[in-house]
Amino acid sequence: MSTDYRKLCLELWGTDDVDELKRIAGKETPKNPRGAGRKKKFRASDVHEMEQLLQNGLSIQEIAKRYNSSRQVVGRYLTPAWQPGCTLRLVYMYRQFPCTFIDLDFMERKLWIHNRTDDMLHRAFGANEQPSWQDYQEFLKERCFPATRGNAKSILKELGLLDYDPLQIVEKTQGRLADDDMWVKFCYPKEYKTCERSK
Repeated sequence: MSTDYRKLCLELWGTDDVDELKRIAGKETPKNPRGAGRKKKFRASDVHEMEQLLQNGLSIQEIAKRYNSSRQVVGRYLTPAWQPGCTLRLVYMYRQFPCTFIDLDFMERKLWIHNRTDDMLHRAFGANEQPSWQDYQEFLKERCFPATRGNAKSILKELGLLDYDPLQIVEKTQGRLADDDMWVKFCYPKEYKTCERSK
Protein backbone atom coordinates (compact mmCIF):
# COMPACT_ATOMS: atom_id res chain seq x y z
CA MET A 1 0.00 0.00 0.00
CA SER A 2 1.57 3.31 -1.11
CA THR A 3 1.56 6.44 1.07
CA ASP A 4 -0.19 9.55 -0.22
CA TYR A 5 2.45 12.10 0.74
CA ARG A 6 0.42 15.09 -0.47
CA LYS A 7 -2.43 14.09 1.84
CA LEU A 8 0.05 13.47 4.69
CA CYS A 9 1.55 16.97 4.24
CA LEU A 10 -1.92 18.49 4.35
CA GLU A 11 -2.68 16.61 7.58
CA LEU A 12 0.63 17.46 9.24
CA TRP A 13 1.36 20.98 7.99
CA GLY A 14 -1.94 22.22 6.57
CA THR A 15 -0.48 22.75 3.12
CA ASP A 16 0.93 20.80 0.16
CA ASP A 17 2.62 23.83 -1.45
CA VAL A 18 6.33 22.99 -1.93
CA ASP A 19 7.64 26.51 -1.17
CA GLU A 20 5.49 26.75 1.96
CA LEU A 21 6.68 23.31 3.12
CA LYS A 22 10.32 24.37 2.62
CA ARG A 23 9.70 27.52 4.66
CA ILE A 24 8.12 25.46 7.47
CA ALA A 25 10.96 22.92 7.37
CA GLY A 26 13.52 25.76 7.62
CA LYS A 27 11.70 27.09 10.67
CA GLU A 28 11.66 23.71 12.39
CA THR A 29 15.27 22.72 11.59
CA PRO A 30 17.85 24.14 14.00
CA LYS A 31 20.15 26.60 12.22
CA ASN A 32 23.23 25.59 14.17
CA PRO A 33 22.74 22.24 15.96
CA ARG A 34 26.42 22.00 17.04
CA GLY A 35 26.53 25.54 18.46
CA ALA A 36 29.43 26.43 16.16
CA GLY A 37 30.32 29.89 14.86
CA ARG A 38 29.90 33.28 16.50
CA LYS A 39 28.82 33.28 20.12
CA LYS A 40 25.65 35.05 21.21
CA LYS A 41 26.01 38.70 22.20
CA PHE A 42 24.11 39.94 25.23
CA ARG A 43 22.50 43.33 25.72
CA ALA A 44 23.33 45.51 28.73
CA SER A 45 19.93 44.60 30.23
CA ASP A 46 20.82 40.89 29.93
CA VAL A 47 24.14 41.46 31.71
CA HIS A 48 22.35 43.40 34.48
CA GLU A 49 19.93 40.48 34.93
CA MET A 50 22.86 38.05 35.03
CA GLU A 51 24.55 40.12 37.75
CA GLN A 52 21.33 40.06 39.77
CA LEU A 53 21.09 36.27 39.39
CA LEU A 54 24.73 35.99 40.47
CA GLN A 55 23.99 38.11 43.56
CA ASN A 56 21.02 35.85 44.33
CA GLY A 57 23.34 32.85 44.54
CA LEU A 58 23.19 31.27 41.08
CA SER A 59 26.49 30.01 39.70
CA ILE A 60 27.88 31.20 36.35
CA GLN A 61 27.22 27.71 34.98
CA GLU A 62 23.55 27.90 36.04
CA ILE A 63 23.21 31.37 34.50
CA ALA A 64 24.83 30.17 31.27
CA LYS A 65 22.33 27.32 31.06
CA ARG A 66 19.44 29.73 31.62
CA TYR A 67 20.68 31.97 28.79
CA ASN A 68 21.52 29.05 26.50
CA SER A 69 25.21 29.99 26.44
CA SER A 70 28.54 28.69 27.70
CA ARG A 71 30.09 29.34 31.12
CA GLN A 72 33.12 30.97 29.44
CA VAL A 73 31.01 33.47 27.44
CA VAL A 74 28.85 34.45 30.43
CA GLY A 75 31.97 34.68 32.63
CA ARG A 76 33.52 37.19 30.22
CA TYR A 77 30.42 39.38 30.34
CA LEU A 78 30.37 39.29 34.14
CA THR A 79 34.07 40.12 34.54
CA PRO A 80 34.88 43.87 34.62
CA ALA A 81 37.48 45.22 32.19
CA TRP A 82 41.04 45.59 33.49
CA GLN A 83 42.14 49.06 34.57
CA PRO A 84 45.06 50.46 32.51
CA GLY A 85 48.48 49.94 34.07
CA CYS A 86 47.37 47.18 36.42
CA THR A 87 49.50 44.05 36.58
CA LEU A 88 47.53 42.06 39.14
CA ARG A 89 43.89 41.45 39.91
CA LEU A 90 42.72 39.97 43.19
CA VAL A 91 39.22 38.55 43.30
CA TYR A 92 37.81 38.35 46.80
CA MET A 93 35.61 35.25 46.75
CA TYR A 94 32.86 33.88 48.96
CA ARG A 95 32.99 30.15 48.15
CA GLN A 96 32.59 30.24 44.34
CA PHE A 97 30.99 33.69 44.23
CA PRO A 98 33.20 36.68 43.25
CA CYS A 99 32.47 39.54 45.67
CA THR A 100 35.13 42.20 44.97
CA PHE A 101 37.51 42.66 42.01
CA ILE A 102 40.68 44.54 43.01
CA ASP A 103 42.96 45.80 40.21
CA LEU A 104 46.44 46.80 41.37
CA ASP A 105 48.97 49.19 39.84
CA PHE A 106 52.18 48.63 41.82
CA MET A 107 54.16 51.35 40.02
CA GLU A 108 51.69 54.10 41.00
CA ARG A 109 50.54 52.34 44.19
CA LYS A 110 46.90 52.66 43.12
CA LEU A 111 43.96 50.29 43.14
CA TRP A 112 40.47 50.13 41.64
CA ILE A 113 37.66 47.98 42.96
CA HIS A 114 34.42 46.61 41.56
CA ASN A 115 32.01 45.17 44.12
CA ARG A 116 29.72 42.39 42.93
CA THR A 117 27.67 42.12 46.14
CA ASP A 118 25.67 44.41 48.41
CA ASP A 119 26.63 42.32 51.45
CA MET A 120 29.16 44.51 53.30
CA LEU A 121 30.52 41.50 55.19
CA HIS A 122 31.50 39.85 51.90
CA ARG A 123 33.11 42.93 50.36
CA ALA A 124 36.90 43.24 50.60
CA PHE A 125 36.66 46.78 51.98
CA GLY A 126 33.13 46.80 53.41
CA ALA A 127 31.33 50.11 52.79
CA ASN A 128 34.57 51.80 51.62
CA GLU A 129 34.12 52.36 47.85
CA GLN A 130 37.48 54.14 47.38
CA PRO A 131 40.10 52.26 49.40
CA SER A 132 43.65 53.59 49.64
CA TRP A 133 46.86 51.63 49.16
CA GLN A 134 47.11 51.43 52.95
CA ASP A 135 43.59 49.93 53.08
CA TYR A 136 44.71 47.31 50.54
CA GLN A 137 47.76 46.42 52.65
CA GLU A 138 45.56 46.09 55.76
CA PHE A 139 43.20 43.85 53.81
CA LEU A 140 46.10 41.52 52.96
CA LYS A 141 47.26 41.39 56.59
CA GLU A 142 43.75 40.41 57.69
CA ARG A 143 43.91 37.39 55.35
CA CYS A 144 47.25 36.19 56.85
CA PHE A 145 48.39 34.64 60.07
CA PRO A 146 49.85 37.31 62.42
CA ALA A 147 53.53 38.19 62.05
CA THR A 148 53.85 37.87 65.84
CA ARG A 149 52.62 34.28 65.89
CA GLY A 150 54.99 31.98 67.80
CA ASN A 151 55.53 29.50 64.95
CA ALA A 152 55.54 32.15 62.18
CA LYS A 153 59.03 31.16 60.97
CA SER A 154 58.13 27.50 60.58
CA ILE A 155 54.90 28.42 58.71
CA LEU A 156 56.90 30.63 56.34
CA LYS A 157 59.34 27.77 55.77
CA GLU A 158 56.44 25.41 54.97
CA LEU A 159 55.15 27.94 52.44
CA GLY A 160 58.60 28.25 50.87
CA LEU A 161 58.96 31.91 51.89
CA LEU A 162 61.95 33.65 53.48
CA ASP A 163 60.21 36.78 54.79
CA TYR A 164 56.81 37.78 56.12
CA ASP A 165 55.28 39.30 52.99
CA PRO A 166 51.45 39.44 53.20
CA LEU A 167 50.97 39.44 49.40
CA GLN A 168 53.15 36.34 48.97
CA ILE A 169 51.50 34.62 51.92
CA VAL A 170 48.01 35.29 50.53
CA GLU A 171 49.11 34.01 47.12
CA LYS A 172 50.33 30.78 48.72
CA THR A 173 47.36 30.28 51.07
CA GLN A 174 44.67 31.93 48.87
CA GLY A 175 43.97 34.07 51.92
CA ARG A 176 41.92 31.28 53.48
CA LEU A 177 41.16 31.47 57.19
CA ALA A 178 39.64 28.82 59.45
CA ASP A 179 36.71 30.96 60.58
CA ASP A 180 35.13 31.99 57.23
CA ASP A 181 34.47 30.89 53.62
CA MET A 182 36.25 33.84 52.02
CA TRP A 183 39.36 33.45 49.88
CA VAL A 184 41.42 35.34 47.29
CA LYS A 185 41.96 34.37 43.66
CA PHE A 186 44.98 35.79 41.80
CA CYS A 187 44.65 36.81 38.14
CA TYR A 188 47.15 38.34 35.75
CA PRO A 189 46.69 40.15 32.42
CA LYS A 190 47.08 37.90 29.37
CA GLU A 191 50.48 39.37 28.54
CA TYR A 192 51.77 38.27 31.97
CA LYS A 193 49.88 35.09 32.80
CA THR A 194 46.42 33.66 32.35
CA CYS A 195 43.92 33.94 35.15
CA GLU A 196 44.29 31.05 37.58
CA ARG A 197 41.25 28.80 37.80
CA SER A 198 39.38 28.38 41.05
CA LYS A 199 40.65 25.33 42.90
